[in-house]
Amino acid sequence: MPLHLPDPPAGLPDKVRTKLHAFADGAHFSTKALRGARKDRLDLSTPHQVFTMGLDDITAGAGLDRARPMGWRYLVEDGGQPIASAETSPTADGDQEVSQFTEGPFVAETDKAVKIVRKLPQLTAAGFELRLLRIPALYVMALWLHSPVTDLLVPLAPSPVGKDGKPVPAAEFLADLVELAGRATPPA
Repeated sequence: MPLHLPDPPAGLPDKVRTKLHAFADGAHFSTKALRGARKDRLDLSTPHQVFTMGLDDITAGAGLDRARPMGWRYLVEDGGQPIASAETSPTADGDQEVSQFTEGPFVAETDKAVKIVRKLPQLTAAGFELRLLRIPALYVMALWLHSPVTDLLVPLAPSPVGKDGKPVPAAEFLADLVELAGRATPPA
């Protein structure tokens, strides 16, 4: 089975693309790659839902069932090359709105990690849905390969847990985060 890219809410890709092109038209980008891109070459790829866990979740030893959905993320491509990401966040009425366009190492690392995981032998045994897990308090971002049977996480560089770009079983990844949180949290 191939890696499954989830379907975002109806109309969301068009909403993000419209905002992306409006920013390009108005020269509103402050980041180098987006500022230098031509509007007609900009497009979106690789939709995935963004989840987050707090430090309290990690130190309590919570599982991925405590991860909360926070929006959607796309890679922004210029002529087929990823140069940025676009993220949405929920509004008070439950809709989604574009919250940010970003550049940086996580964009390239996401693209690189997706290419690696598409070749994993585990994909033939179980269909994995692509997600992103963010733990802001620990500066951790990881691709989350979710299936009803198992979960794998792929830490994105630069990751304080190491194992950058390598699929790690969820239990091992969360144990590494508990250890990292213990080093990052001062004793009471």
